[in-house]
Amino acid sequence: MPEPYKINHIHHDTELESVFLLPDDEGPFPAVLLFHEYTGLNEVTVNHAKRLAAAGYAVLAADFYGVRNRPSTVEEARSTHRIYRNDRLLMRERAKACLAVLRDQSNVDPDRVFVLGFSFGGGAALELARSGERLKGAVSVYGYLDTSHPVSPGEIQFPLLAIHVNNDPVVPADHLLTFKDEMQSAEVKYELIRLDDAQHGFTNPEDAGFDASLAEDMWDTVLKWFKGKK
Repeated sequence: MPEPYKINHIHHDTELESVFLLPDDEGPFPAVLLFHEYTGLNEVTVNHAKRLAAAGYAVLAADFYGVRNRPSTVEEARSTHRIYRNDRLLMRERAKACLAVLRDQSNVDPDRVFVLGFSFGGGAALELARSGERLKGAVSVYGYLDTSHPVSPGEIQFPLLAIHVNNDPVVPADHLLTFKDEMQSAEVKYELIRLDDAQHGFTNPEDAGFDASLAEDMWDTVLKWFKGKK
């Protein structure tokens, strides 16, 4: 697999430095726009991207915060992610800007792009789906399900997959109910997987809730879901 390389890009005067990875074969490739957790673009996210590239996808591990805003502490991460969590239109604009960078890569098939995110990134993936962009599919793994701008009928023309942790203190049950009502009212084709024996962060080796077995199950599920859609 070729070495990952950095792509510098600008959005709203913020310098972003995302990481791009390609599979071994010749493109154009189906692609995945990958959004990180609230702690920012780090080794965990890049390792997720490597997993996707090994499965045959071009991947942009998007830098949502910017090179000068990367958190160095949990407190900084909580403060930084709130900028976007509290302004969902800004979150959508940043997500769309990262999508444009991915689609602009010569080895990417712009008509076969998925978005995948974890926690904060899962919320960003769903906001991108709600934004009107055309994608092959969107996947949220223990992502934020609430939004300030619910989708209307006809605005999402592709399937969604949400993997949700039951009794998740980060994504409460009322957000799940509101999300289900939103998707059903908008007639969105979506799948919901609810996990009883998991914790928020179960795919992240640096998180106290990490579960290696459940993480492998998640990857198996997501990759099969992608394969069935591309």
